[in-house]
Amino acid sequence: MWKNFLRINSVLFVLLLILVLMMPVFSPVLAQSVEYAPKVVAFRGEYLLTHKAVLSYLFMTKDAKIERDIKNLQVSLGLADSEMTALRNIALNEAKALMGLKEKSLKAISYNKQVEEIGMNTLTLTRHVLGKKHDKFLKWIEEWWLQEAKYRNNIMIMNQRVKASVDRIYVYATQYYGHTSFEVALPDKYVKFANLGWWHPSAYNNPPYTVNVWNPDTNKAVLGVEVREVGPWNENDNYWDSAYGSNHRRKFRDLSLGTPESYAAYYRDYNGGKDEFGRSVTNPAGIDLTPDVAKQLGLRPLQNAWVWVRYSDLP
Repeated sequence: MWKNFLRINSVLFVLLLILVLMMPVFSPVLAQSVEYAPKVVAFRGEYLLTHKAVLSYLFMTKDAKIERDIKNLQVSLGLADSEMTALRNIALNEAKALMGLKEKSLKAISYNKQVEEIGMNTLTLTRHVLGKKHDKFLKWIEEWWLQEAKYRNNIMIMNQRVKASVDRIYVYATQYYGHTSFEVALPDKYVKFANLGWWHPSAYNNPPYTVNVWNPDTNKAVLGVEVREVGPWNENDNYWDSAYGSNHRRKFRDLSLGTPESYAAYYRDYNGGKDEFGRSVTNPAGIDLTPDVAKQLGLRPLQNAWVWVRYSDLP
């Protein structure tokens, strides 16, 4: 009886051992490189205009795909050149209002209220310009948003899958007025602190820290640009660092390596669509450029772009 019992348990042990050996082995760092739930959230057109600043994203982004999308908008809705010009002006004024709003030190509740007011003004103005075409415009915005989000999502995921580590990341770049005319901002306050000679953790002990930026739309690059500000949205989102590395990602560690929190908040409604301070994220930016840096990349004032940033110099 005992021999049969031992024989059966020995067989079960061998089978269990085989199953364990056949299971894939994941290291924490590699597991993080697989994109978390890469979904795209659908929103109604009114919400996209009033909460996501989608009009300024559409008309203020220098990008070959988006330029084709704008032409498609005009053809699909049968819009006159004067109507397109009016939409561009509304988008420009929205971008100015949002940029001015971010320069104020507002608590999240006040900030979000003013974002919604700016968005409601955009909705009212587009309705006035387009009249009976406005409902069709809102429907077009809904469908375009899903296509655009999936397009950017796929590029980011492909980059993450082919690279074992992240030193070059595809991110959205916006503009800001910095301490100097030629600098960038990243959402890691300790990079800024180290570069300015302020207190910082020991991991940030080799300043100055710089990045290289390449704009694929214009094929222009800037090299060795110093990080002297924190932003665009967060202060503790060192998204180029692994959640389990020596200098680990401090917040939003469920996001994959190389995914800015603002990107996930904007497209996937991560964190309720808010940044770490509870502010509504109105663009997916992972880097801010001063106007002089943006100009060298072929951008006009207030114009944004999808760029490649090399982070290999950062801790």
